[in-house]
Amino acid sequence: MSPKPKSAPHRVLLSLPAELYETVTRLARAMDKPRAEMIRELLAEQQPILDMMATTFEQAKAGHKEQAARGLQKLTGEALKGLGEVMAPAKKRQK
Repeated sequence: MSPKPKSAPHRVLLSLPAELYETVTRLARAMDKPRAEMIRELLAEQQPILDMMATTFEQAKAGHKEQAARGLQKLTGEALKGLGEVMAPAKKRQK
């Protein structure tokens, strides 16, 4: 069997607790999208953060504590920046 080309989508089988499944289902219905599409879009939006998290964990695992600490600071900054954007008054966000 030949390996999949990088551009081909990969499938992931997930088992979700009932409560999380219900939340995902509600959100997908509210967005008028299939569950899988909603989950894929949600993960795609978070990919930059997931990449930073992976790098930070890899650095910590390799014993590069200072680099990992800087990565954690960057992650925290990104989270706070995102929170600030969400919490900003609507007028400010429209500019």
